[in-house]
Amino acid sequence: MSWLHVWVVLVLVACGARQPVPVSREALAAADAELLAGCYDCLLAARASYRRLSGSAERPELLARVFEADLLIALRENELVLPPSDALADARRLARELPPAVEADRYLALVEVIPPDELGVSERARQASLTAFTTSVSRLGAMRRWLAGGALRKPVRDYLALALDCAFPLPAPLRERGTSPAPTDRTHDAPLLAYRAASCDPAGSPALVAVRTREPRFIEAAFAVAKREVDDAALGAPEHAREHLAELVAKFPRSPAISYLAGSYHQLLGEWAEALALHDRTLSAQPAHDRAQLGRTISLTNLARPREALEAATQLIALGGDGQVDGYYWRAWNHHTLAELADARADIDAAKALRGAPHVLSLAGIIEHDQGELELAKSDLEVAIAALDGDCTARWYLGLVHRKQKRWADSGHVFEAAMACFRDRAAGLGRRSAALEARSDLDPAYRERAIASLRASIDADVRQQHQAALVAAAGHAASGDLATARTLLELAAEEPALAEEVARLRAALDKPRPAPRR
Repeated sequence: MSWLHVWVVLVLVACGARQPVPVSREALAAADAELLAGCYDCLLAARASYRRLSGSAERPELLARVFEADLLIALRENELVLPPSDALADARRLARELPPAVEADRYLALVEVIPPDELGVSERARQASLTAFTTSVSRLGAMRRWLAGGALRKPVRDYLALALDCAFPLPAPLRERGTSPAPTDRTHDAPLLAYRAASCDPAGSPALVAVRTREPRFIEAAFAVAKREVDDAALGAPEHAREHLAELVAKFPRSPAISYLAGSYHQLLGEWAEALALHDRTLSAQPAHDRAQLGRTISLTNLARPREALEAATQLIALGGDGQVDGYYWRAWNHHTLAELADARADIDAAKALRGAPHVLSLAGIIEHDQGELELAKSDLEVAIAALDGDCTARWYLGLVHRKQKRWADSGHVFEAAMACFRDRAAGLGRRSAALEARSDLDPAYRERAIASLRASIDADVRQQHQAALVAAAGHAASGDLATARTLLELAAEEPALAEEVARLRAALDKPRPAPRR
């Protein structure tokens, strides 16, 4: 007999009450099974059953079960960043009715310090939630030890311990020295615990798929899987993220974590309208979500809506934090697109002052070139090129700087480097395209979209490669290196659109030149 049964009997004897009507053990077992099934809908169903059964005389035992369900529901809402329901408020109310030995307030305090999923909140809010809890080793160890022997049922305590370990993991050496208690039974077969352990494990996707197979209602198990799929999508991983994310968005439309992840996925694939709609959904739930605001800015930029992108970038800057650099960068980009060079320069200078990242310096060099500040442009572009080996555009603009300064030999060499950069990038994209074509485990629609996007990029790089060859040839011709110029012209001639310019330069090279004076 549990301590709750003993407590109920003592109260009834003291009050001279009649023998209680027993709770239906079958109904209670069914509710317990729903709790262990673990999905969000399962937890709601378990709590509803416990509430119905709590009208019996065994009320304290059942109130404890309602309290447990409330805690798990609140944690799941936190994990998915769902708008909070009444779960915590109900748990606080029940805490006043449960016996002091339960220490209900300690469970509530533990649940309230677990931070929400980082995808669903701003970076500033995430950091605040982490620092609000004093994560000292001694305090964490004490909480773990207390959980190991607490009054609630073991699966519930194990779930709380897993949530605590995931949010505030102890360093391995401390665990090895026994700072934390013996681990909870993480081989527990219940989907409730298998889900919580696997969702925090970078290699947990197979276990999450197994959870979903056992409990088809466990839709949220796809969330952690989709996170890894989105991370792997750029590498050509098997395409299941789209279906997982579509299902998650349909099931949890008010979760900013899910809408942000889905928006990031569409953004990765260059599906800018879909990405924009999802980032807008995230911002409607979390207006200060800086990464969604950045995604909105990038999506509007790629949709060729520069005025709206400027406004979005301004809002990103206003949010403060690390996102300010991105805000200034994209605002400078869109001002440059609109040929508003003074505004573009002011913003890129602000970005440089905050963090001189290579991509910032690359855009700065482009803007400075367009403004005629060639030495400054040269300096910024050279730093960007040294840091970003694949920045072909920076090489192109550095060649333009040398050309404007009439450093013909330098111009020729830099444009040759740009030509090689575009050539190598096109070759790399070609290998990726061929690898995708050979894959039979990909969704056909995804594969077609990805291959079409890669081919468009390859075509653009090949055209730019030939254009760079032509301009490099002109630079070498001006410096007197006619042999190199002719070799590069042959490469440029492979692009039919350049035929007229190639012929004109070739004719200039073939003109008789006066003999040098002796």
